[in-house]
Amino acid sequence: MDALTERVRHRLDVPVALVSLVTPDQQMFPGMAGLPEPWAARRSTPLSHSFCQHVVATAAPLVVEDAREHPLVRTNLAVTELGVLAYAGMPLSDEAGNVLGSLCAIDSRPRRWTNEELALLEDLARTCSIELRLRLARVDADRERRRRDAVDAALRRSVERTQTLLVASQAFASAETVEDVRDQIGDIVRTGLRPAYVGLSLLDEHEQMHRLHDDDFQSPDERTDEHAERADLWLRYDLTAPLPSAVAARTGRVVAFPDRAAFDAAHPAALRRLHARLGLQAIAAAPLPGPEGPIGAMVLGWEHPRQLEHADLVALTTIAGYAGQALLRAQHRQAEQRRVTATRELLETLQHSLLTAPFEPDHLELAVRYLPASCDAAIGGDWYDAFMLRDGALCVAIGDVAGHDREAVAAMGQLRSLLRGIAYSARDTPAVVLAELDSAVTDLAVGTLATAVFARIEQPRRLAARGVRRVRWSNAGHLPPLLIDPAGRARLLHTQPELLLGVRSRGSAHPDRSARSDHTHELEPGSTLLLFTDGLVERRDSDLDAGLAWLVDRAVQLAGAPLEELCDELLAEVPERVDDIAMLALRTHPEDRPRPPSAGPEVRQPAD
Repeated sequence: MDALTERVRHRLDVPVALVSLVTPDQQMFPGMAGLPEPWAARRSTPLSHSFCQHVVATAAPLVVEDAREHPLVRTNLAVTELGVLAYAGMPLSDEAGNVLGSLCAIDSRPRRWTNEELALLEDLARTCSIELRLRLARVDADRERRRRDAVDAALRRSVERTQTLLVASQAFASAETVEDVRDQIGDIVRTGLRPAYVGLSLLDEHEQMHRLHDDDFQSPDERTDEHAERADLWLRYDLTAPLPSAVAARTGRVVAFPDRAAFDAAHPAALRRLHARLGLQAIAAAPLPGPEGPIGAMVLGWEHPRQLEHADLVALTTIAGYAGQALLRAQHRQAEQRRVTATRELLETLQHSLLTAPFEPDHLELAVRYLPASCDAAIGGDWYDAFMLRDGALCVAIGDVAGHDREAVAAMGQLRSLLRGIAYSARDTPAVVLAELDSAVTDLAVGTLATAVFARIEQPRRLAARGVRRVRWSNAGHLPPLLIDPAGRARLLHTQPELLLGVRSRGSAHPDRSARSDHTHELEPGSTLLLFTDGLVERRDSDLDAGLAWLVDRAVQLAGAPLEELCDELLAEVPERVDDIAMLALRTHPEDRPRPPSAGPEVRQPAD
């Protein structure tokens, strides 16, 4: 939450940003940035100092340009004691739509909030609401788990089998797969019921029962050829079959036979022979409950006659209930994992197809890197590109689309393709290309915010004799490129900040080419130019300026390293990836320097 408020503070250029949750007598700040003492230490204020209470009361955003003139808040103590003059707050809601508080930006001066600022704040508030909902869901899950444990504790005091039930109530919490649930059933029932045989059958959408191989339930010293043979019997059968598991799943009731005589009296000869081959006497089958009826059955068998008592039936049905819930969760989780894996593989394929090895001309050396925000997320919105135009100029680009999901990947692909097409067709300076791209982002409703640097590497005739090249670039709200000169000095190529892509005014039908600027710098032979995204320099425990200073220092130390080694060393020193990292490094060949005249006799060179 603090990181989110820091992001609001940085993006909207305000001194204070808060995540505020409003209660009947105060507002609390699970996230804050810039709040003065003593309020920062308390992380709360009374409602007499709260603007956010009005966001909760109206369930709508509150935008105040000058609190001293606003009828709703001009008497609020936050105006005089905290110096709150300008305020923009967006609602934070739970899953049911109840407004809990607000994400707000606060300025100590009167301020007219732009539509772009309010839209960005609203988008960040949605992100904050999702995080709050996840936390509330975890609280609800913990509350439900505690309630279940309390019920089990009461059973422990009144039922002889309470220890088995308590184990059952907790054992399935860690089960991830259907096989895990099956193994847990085997461990639980042996603590109290002690069957010789445990079977698990699941019902599919075609009214077919599928029995899992159950020889794994036997301990190592119990596994014999006979047990292996048991696992191959009746692996699939109809729900209408007279088997106890099918009857239990069909009727939703426990089916039990105390001995072989009782079983034989109720079943045809084929099943009597199967029962005898398994070497069982007593048998019981309990339905596994689901939201729309049983989803299968759990079967226990004993090698000696056993009349199940009431306590046994309580234990059996309770274990089956927990197992049914665990199986549903496991099946849902496995289906979701398959869906997520398929989606991730598709997105990774898409992203890898876009972030391919760039074009590398003979006269320049290029190196690129891409790392996602975490090892678990292999996709993101950062990108790089390098391609040659027909006029011989090499174009390089780096960009950062907001987000780390499929929308970010899709937007990244659109921006990259649009930039290539515009650069090829416009045949103009980087500023004009970015202005055209900004227009396309708006007019084609790409619906994203992004930063980018677009550059051309050129070699005018007046510089060619010295082996010097020129980089001409334009920056759309991105971090400045880093230049390492042949002497090993490093510096950032700072320029005046310009608008991000996607925030151009819709007032004109054509892009405002004057809104973006071109910048140039000569690249001596042996110079290195590094384009990078903010994930390379962002740190959780320091500001962006400190990260940029680190990069400049390390660039000086690594100035003489090969280009690939330079990139690897920089990435290796990132302590924790808090954002995606994309890098594009290029180096002009040192051998392009003009050679000094030879001391020997002059040799006449042939004409070109």
